[in-house]
This record gives sequence, C-alpha cells and structure tokens, in this order.
Amino acid sequence: MNLKPLFLCLFLFAIVACSDDDIEVITTSGTIVDGSTQSGLADCGFLLRIEGTLYQPTYLNLEYEQDGLDVFLKVEFLNQISGCNTSGDDISMVRIQQISPSD
Repeated sequence: MNLKPLFLCLFLFAIVACSDDDIEVITTSGTIVDGSTQSGLADCGFLLRIEGTLYQPTYLNLEYEQDGLDVFLKVEFLNQISGCNTSGDDISMVRIQQISPSD
C-alpha cells in the first residue's frame, strides 16, 4: 500500500490551514513608555502608546527601551491581556513585526 499520496495531501492541507492570511498587521506610529514611571505599571516594563492606548509588546529590542521615544511600527494586535497592570485597567498585548525611530 502506497501512503505517499495520502501524506502529501495531509501535508498540503496543514500548510494551507496554517497560513497567515487571517493575521492583520497594522502600520502606525507610537511612543515608548517606561512602565516603571507610571502608577500601577511598574511590573510592565516598556509599553507602547498607540493612539492614546497603552499596549504591552511581546518583545521589544533593548535599543528601543527609551521612555518617550517616538517610533513607526507594524504591529499585530493580539487577543491577549497582559497580567502586569495593578491599576485595574486591562492592557492588551501587541506583537511588533517592524519598528524604527520616527526621526
């Protein structure tokens, strides 16, 4: 019994099912905010302020950990809430696809 065609079909199905077509990446600008300078956000590390709302990045390169730094971003808004905030407001998570200084 030759199972190669079956495995090939399953492999192709898995690749198509895992495509990134449903991921929405937004191009925007924002500002880096040091959470340690904000009340209730000391455990959050560095955050992003995008259109007046704070978000916690899943990862932020050390060179961008500068309070008040204006940046251009390509981000994916995640359906996750950060657990670092002790002030009661939810902070959503974002995944940075691309970042650069806005100067």
